[in-house]
Amino acid sequence: MSDTDRTRRFYDVLADSYADLLPDTRAEAALDLGIITQFVADLPTGAGVVVDAGCGTGRMLSHLGALGVSPLAGVDLSPAMVSHARAAHPAVPIEVAELTALPFPDAGVRGILCWYAIIHSDADDVARIFREARRVLGPGGALLVGFQSGTGERRVERAYGHDIALTAILHGPTAIADALRAAGFEVTTVAERAARGSEKHAQGFVLARRR
Repeated sequence: MSDTDRTRRFYDVLADSYADLLPDTRAEAALDLGIITQFVADLPTGAGVVVDAGCGTGRMLSHLGALGVSPLAGVDLSPAMVSHARAAHPAVPIEVAELTALPFPDAGVRGILCWYAIIHSDADDVARIFREARRVLGPGGALLVGFQSGTGERRVERAYGHDIALTAILHGPTAIADALRAAGFEVTTVAERAARGSEKHAQGFVLARRR
């Protein structure tokens, strides 16, 4: 089984529990939500959708909609996650897709929120994801990446009460910023906050725009 198939199966198994236990932004700190607000402020005007890339069950689509962002679209690797997202957002086009093969035309998107969607991707995969993001973003398009900060890997065991495990990969904010620059982005914000509550790792955020 490929790493992609393992990741898809992992999220298919826990989709129902994820939707029940994490229906909104209650897990986010004020700083996290603040950088999303800045992302929205940085979106260029004009045509083009704003994509939640790795949308899961659609909770951040709800948040973006509440901030007045429109039109929206979503993609996720997991069909079960996409099923939940479609049920919650019947008017939003949401597709099953990999972040390295987004179902959008060149320069057809004005913003991408990639919120904890690279946490199972190594550095080479991240580079491919960022190149694909640049392909679909129009000039000046905004990209926000959120992730667990650090180096190395961690093992996710019994996620959301299910007897299933998967490896997660930590990324340093500087490394993510460098990868974005290499892919053709201008980095505008790099932030990191300490772990809080039940979190085991610091959280990183990088905001950029397509050159």
